[in-house]
Amino acid sequence: MELISVRELFERFLWSSRLSVMFGVLSCIIAAFVVFAMGLKDVIHMLHLIWGYVFSGSHAIRNDLVMVVVEILDTFLLGAVLLIFAFGLYELFISNLDEASKSEAGGKILIISSIDSLKSKLGKVILMMLIIKVFSFFTEIKPVTTLDLLYMGITVVLIAGALKLSKD
Repeated sequence: MELISVRELFERFLWSSRLSVMFGVLSCIIAAFVVFAMGLKDVIHMLHLIWGYVFSGSHAIRNDLVMVVVEILDTFLLGAVLLIFAFGLYELFISNLDEASKSEAGGKILIISSIDSLKSKLGKVILMMLIIKVFSFFTEIKPVTTLDLLYMGITVVLIAGALKLSKD
Protein backbone atom coordinates (compact mmCIF):
# COMPACT_ATOMS: atom_id res chain seq x y z
CA MET A 1 0.00 0.00 0.00
CA GLU A 2 1.33 3.36 -1.01
CA LEU A 3 1.43 6.20 1.49
CA ILE A 4 0.19 9.58 0.35
CA SER A 5 2.58 12.38 1.11
CA VAL A 6 1.57 15.57 2.91
CA ARG A 7 2.19 17.46 -0.31
CA GLU A 8 -0.19 15.22 -2.28
CA LEU A 9 -2.86 15.55 0.42
CA PHE A 10 -2.49 19.31 0.37
CA GLU A 11 -2.72 19.45 -3.42
CA ARG A 12 -5.86 17.29 -3.37
CA PHE A 13 -7.37 19.59 -0.75
CA LEU A 14 -6.33 22.67 -2.70
CA TRP A 15 -7.78 21.31 -5.95
CA SER A 16 -11.01 20.28 -4.23
CA SER A 17 -11.35 23.72 -2.63
CA ARG A 18 -12.24 25.10 -6.05
CA LEU A 19 -15.66 23.50 -5.54
CA SER A 20 -16.40 26.20 -2.95
CA VAL A 21 -17.04 28.44 -5.97
CA MET A 22 -20.36 26.59 -6.29
CA PHE A 23 -21.68 28.75 -3.43
CA GLY A 24 -21.05 31.81 -5.58
CA VAL A 25 -22.50 30.16 -8.69
CA LEU A 26 -25.71 29.12 -6.93
CA SER A 27 -26.01 32.50 -5.19
CA CYS A 28 -25.70 34.34 -8.53
CA ILE A 29 -28.33 32.10 -10.12
CA ILE A 30 -30.75 32.67 -7.24
CA ALA A 31 -30.06 36.41 -7.35
CA ALA A 32 -30.66 36.43 -11.12
CA PHE A 33 -34.07 34.78 -10.65
CA VAL A 34 -34.95 37.34 -7.98
CA VAL A 35 -33.88 40.20 -10.27
CA PHE A 36 -35.91 38.73 -13.17
CA ALA A 37 -38.94 38.52 -10.85
CA MET A 38 -38.41 42.20 -10.00
CA GLY A 39 -38.26 42.94 -13.73
CA LEU A 40 -41.51 41.07 -14.26
CA LYS A 41 -43.14 43.17 -11.54
CA ASP A 42 -41.89 46.29 -13.34
CA VAL A 43 -43.38 44.99 -16.61
CA ILE A 44 -46.75 44.57 -14.90
CA HIS A 45 -46.43 48.13 -13.55
CA MET A 46 -45.60 49.29 -17.09
CA LEU A 47 -48.76 47.65 -18.43
CA HIS A 48 -50.82 49.55 -15.85
CA LEU A 49 -49.12 52.79 -16.89
CA ILE A 50 -49.81 52.07 -20.56
CA TRP A 51 -53.48 51.50 -19.73
CA GLY A 52 -53.60 54.84 -17.89
CA TYR A 53 -51.75 56.64 -20.68
CA VAL A 54 -54.05 55.28 -23.39
CA PHE A 55 -57.11 56.69 -21.67
CA SER A 56 -55.71 59.94 -20.27
CA GLY A 57 -52.88 60.93 -22.60
CA SER A 58 -51.25 62.50 -19.55
CA HIS A 59 -47.73 63.83 -20.08
CA ALA A 60 -46.84 62.88 -16.48
CA ILE A 61 -47.87 59.26 -17.07
CA ARG A 62 -45.86 59.24 -20.30
CA ASN A 63 -42.75 60.40 -18.41
CA ASP A 64 -43.33 57.72 -15.76
CA LEU A 65 -43.73 55.16 -18.54
CA VAL A 66 -40.39 56.11 -20.11
CA MET A 67 -38.66 55.82 -16.74
CA VAL A 68 -40.22 52.42 -16.03
CA VAL A 69 -39.07 51.13 -19.44
CA VAL A 70 -35.52 52.31 -18.64
CA GLU A 71 -35.70 50.60 -15.24
CA ILE A 72 -36.91 47.39 -16.90
CA LEU A 73 -33.92 47.40 -19.26
CA ASP A 74 -31.58 48.02 -16.34
CA THR A 75 -33.16 45.28 -14.23
CA PHE A 76 -32.99 42.59 -16.91
CA LEU A 77 -29.41 43.55 -17.77
CA LEU A 78 -28.48 43.12 -14.11
CA GLY A 79 -30.04 39.65 -14.20
CA ALA A 80 -27.99 38.88 -17.31
CA VAL A 81 -24.81 40.04 -15.55
CA LEU A 82 -25.52 37.69 -12.67
CA LEU A 83 -26.09 34.75 -15.02
CA ILE A 84 -22.99 35.48 -17.10
CA PHE A 85 -20.95 35.71 -13.90
CA ALA A 86 -22.38 32.39 -12.63
CA PHE A 87 -21.63 30.66 -15.95
CA GLY A 88 -18.14 32.14 -16.01
CA LEU A 89 -17.31 31.06 -12.47
CA TYR A 90 -18.58 27.57 -13.20
CA GLU A 91 -16.62 27.22 -16.43
CA LEU A 92 -13.43 28.65 -14.99
CA PHE A 93 -13.36 26.70 -11.73
CA ILE A 94 -15.55 23.62 -12.06
CA SER A 95 -16.14 22.33 -15.59
CA ASN A 96 -17.07 23.35 -19.12
CA LEU A 97 -20.78 23.69 -19.78
CA ASP A 98 -21.37 20.89 -22.28
CA GLU A 99 -24.91 22.08 -22.98
CA ALA A 100 -23.61 25.57 -23.82
CA SER A 101 -21.10 24.22 -26.32
CA LYS A 102 -23.89 22.24 -28.03
CA SER A 103 -26.20 25.25 -28.17
CA GLU A 104 -26.05 27.85 -30.92
CA ALA A 105 -26.63 30.67 -28.41
CA GLY A 106 -24.14 29.22 -25.93
CA GLY A 107 -21.24 29.70 -28.28
CA LYS A 108 -22.04 33.38 -28.60
CA ILE A 109 -22.26 34.37 -24.96
CA LEU A 110 -21.75 31.57 -22.49
CA ILE A 111 -18.48 29.86 -23.31
CA ILE A 112 -15.86 31.49 -21.11
CA SER A 113 -12.29 30.29 -21.42
CA SER A 114 -10.38 32.71 -19.18
CA ILE A 115 -10.73 35.43 -16.59
CA ASP A 116 -10.11 37.99 -19.35
CA SER A 117 -12.98 36.53 -21.38
CA LEU A 118 -15.28 36.76 -18.34
CA LYS A 119 -14.17 40.33 -17.62
CA SER A 120 -14.76 41.30 -21.25
CA LYS A 121 -18.28 39.86 -21.33
CA LEU A 122 -19.21 41.37 -17.98
CA GLY A 123 -17.64 44.70 -18.90
CA LYS A 124 -19.79 45.03 -22.01
CA VAL A 125 -23.00 44.29 -20.13
CA ILE A 126 -22.05 46.63 -17.29
CA LEU A 127 -21.25 49.34 -19.85
CA MET A 128 -24.75 48.93 -21.25
CA MET A 129 -26.18 49.23 -17.73
CA LEU A 130 -24.22 52.43 -17.17
CA ILE A 131 -25.46 53.83 -20.49
CA ILE A 132 -29.02 53.12 -19.42
CA LYS A 133 -28.37 54.88 -16.09
CA VAL A 134 -26.99 57.92 -17.91
CA PHE A 135 -30.03 57.93 -20.21
CA SER A 136 -32.24 57.75 -17.12
CA PHE A 137 -30.35 60.66 -15.58
CA PHE A 138 -30.66 62.70 -18.78
CA THR A 139 -34.43 62.21 -18.85
CA GLU A 140 -34.69 63.70 -15.35
CA ILE A 141 -32.56 66.81 -15.84
CA LYS A 142 -33.34 69.84 -17.91
CA PRO A 143 -30.31 71.80 -19.11
CA VAL A 144 -30.52 75.36 -17.84
CA THR A 145 -27.36 76.84 -19.28
CA THR A 146 -25.37 76.29 -22.43
CA LEU A 147 -22.65 74.75 -20.28
CA ASP A 148 -25.11 72.10 -19.04
CA LEU A 149 -25.94 71.23 -22.64
CA LEU A 150 -22.23 71.08 -23.47
CA TYR A 151 -21.60 68.69 -20.56
CA MET A 152 -24.44 66.47 -21.77
CA GLY A 153 -22.97 66.46 -25.28
CA ILE A 154 -19.50 65.59 -23.98
CA THR A 155 -21.02 62.74 -21.97
CA VAL A 156 -22.73 61.37 -25.09
CA VAL A 157 -19.44 61.55 -27.04
CA LEU A 158 -17.59 59.75 -24.23
CA ILE A 159 -20.25 57.05 -24.14
CA ALA A 160 -19.98 56.62 -27.92
CA GLY A 161 -16.21 56.29 -27.53
CA ALA A 162 -16.61 53.68 -24.80
CA LEU A 163 -19.00 51.71 -27.03
CA LYS A 164 -16.56 51.91 -29.93
CA LEU A 165 -13.68 50.69 -27.75
CA SER A 166 -15.74 47.80 -26.36
CA LYS A 167 -16.48 46.28 -29.77
CA ASP A 168 -14.69 43.02 -30.58
